[in-house]
Amino acid sequence: MKYGITLAGVPGAELKGVYAKKAQDEGYNSAWTDDNPGSDGSIHMASMAKSAPDIRVGSGILRAFLRNPVTIASAFMTMNALSNTNVILGFGTGTKRQNLYQYGIEINKPISQLRSVIGIVRSFWSAANTGELFTWDDEFYKIKGIRPVRAQHIQNPNGNKDKESNIPIWVAAVNVKMQQFAGEVADGMCGHPVFGADYMRDVVKPNIEIGRSNGELKTPFELACWATTVVHKDKNEARRLAGQTIANYLSTKSYQGILQYYGIGDRYEDIRQACLVDRDMDRASALIGNEVIDRIAVTGPIDEVAEELKKRYEGIVDHVVVASAGITGYEERMQTIDSIISCKIAQ
Repeated sequence: MKYGITLAGVPGAELKGVYAKKAQDEGYNSAWTDDNPGSDGSIHMASMAKSAPDIRVGSGILRAFLRNPVTIASAFMTMNALSNTNVILGFGTGTKRQNLYQYGIEINKPISQLRSVIGIVRSFWSAANTGELFTWDDEFYKIKGIRPVRAQHIQNPNGNKDKESNIPIWVAAVNVKMQQFAGEVADGMCGHPVFGADYMRDVVKPNIEIGRSNGELKTPFELACWATTVVHKDKNEARRLAGQTIANYLSTKSYQGILQYYGIGDRYEDIRQACLVDRDMDRASALIGNEVIDRIAVTGPIDEVAEELKKRYEGIVDHVVVASAGITGYEERMQTIDSIISCKIAQ
């Protein structure tokens, strides 16, 4: 099983590069960053790939519809040149509310449009490798003709013959249709921080397998979880912080099926009120409850957390990505990141 860590809680591109290097030196397979208003994922990734060229650097996740697909393809080719291994392009559609209220764009067919985006990115990379003219024409994008710069050093700057030419594309997937879509078209899946190991086993894996059987890709699929984690000597404090993150996500209307799975679907309106109206994250955490928090998150002192991360996901996922939690606990998030990187779990 591979181990990665998301550095979304680390402020700034330069410091993310420093932490990516720390993770690389401790044997981690991957380091990930966010892409949000005021926090540009591609800039962070460039810093991380330059600082830590021997670890896989990924976008977890890149908002799929905010940039032109050709811009995305070009950026990831260029970032890939900074690394001795392939970067990972992790896509997410974002929710309807996020796209509309954060960026002013309305996306009515997210799966269909993401299929188009992925097709353009892969086709552009292929054209860049062969020197062919790239064109595209569908309901979302019409590109009459681009001849990409064909420069071998962009794809493989150091003559590393072991480095594959194809950049893997992963997809973040919350609902059933998106999970099956990820299995059909992607090389891997970015697991959501509210997916516990049981949810990954009972819901996500079967949907990925359905999608894989419906698609044409024959390459191995890499299933990853984003393991909500808080390292703290006080177990109850760790749970409180983890519950904040879980509640913040589960206040989203489209995530109600996950609440139902965990047996607390009747608490949705109260969780939504606590998170979005009252901004009382401690009350929201309490509404999730310790039983559900313990099924989703890994919390407690570092020795306990490290052992649980090793055993909880074995045989369920291929790749455990540790995601520090806590909406109001910045110092605790950094403590979790520091503790996890130095605990030798990846070695």
